[in-house]
Amino acid sequence: MKENDEILPGFAVTAFLEDEKSNGWNAETRRSYRNCLYNLLEFVASHGPPDAGSLELWRQELQKSYGWHGVNLHLAAANNYFRWCGRPDLVQRHCRPAQEQPPQSLTRAEYLRLLGAARVLDQRRSYLLVKLFATTGLPLQCLDQVTAELIQAGEGTLDLRGSPYRFRCPPSLQEELLAYMQDNGIYRGPVFITRSGQPLDRSNLCRSLQELCRQAHVPEEKGNPRSLRKLYKETQDKIRQTMDNLLLQAYDQLLETEQNMIGWQEDASSNRNRPAS
Repeated sequence: MKENDEILPGFAVTAFLEDEKSNGWNAETRRSYRNCLYNLLEFVASHGPPDAGSLELWRQELQKSYGWHGVNLHLAAANNYFRWCGRPDLVQRHCRPAQEQPPQSLTRAEYLRLLGAARVLDQRRSYLLVKLFATTGLPLQCLDQVTAELIQAGEGTLDLRGSPYRFRCPPSLQEELLAYMQDNGIYRGPVFITRSGQPLDRSNLCRSLQELCRQAHVPEEKGNPRSLRKLYKETQDKIRQTMDNLLLQAYDQLLETEQNMIGWQEDASSNRNRPAS
């Protein structure tokens, strides 16, 4: 819990989430709202008290990191909080689905340049986050569920908007994450946290990825978890296509071998001596 979790003075986020009027929310909604509001709290800490201008800037930052569904989830959490505070003037309009832009394709060469730049800059956490999204396909919404216990196990089932999502950590990444956890004293709970112990703010995450892109000479619009996840999917699809082609080739070769062994083959003389039908 933050020592000061007030987005508006006198109205704590924890008090809002625990208010009896909020009891109709299920645990998933409450957890999602909490993460969204702490995201806003981080933004307010660096941009000053919320007003129409700063909240529009926050919306623009969200759109760099999320699709329209994720942006609207953040806005819904903020709007409910502002209404609870008696500030309907701060309520923001929701995004339309048409505003969502498809993620930019990231090549593996660009991905490797991002890792190389992170190492040169000694940005270990950014290095691990790039690897995490690009090698596991982790949805951004599940980042706070990547816990020390999950990494130690190597795999597990996460909650993606009420649906199960199967997570597997490749052994090479698991080894690096375990070393990172050991060096930073992380033995339980989320692996990627702020100095105050809260799950990593996602807008700050994307800003750091964009800065890493600049250092690696990679287009900034590719500096987000969605592009990294797209790389994971495209890589998986290429591997599956290669496997399918190898399977077809092996099958055709098997049939050809069997054909040579016992196929119905007739020489020309037997065809000449065969009576006409």
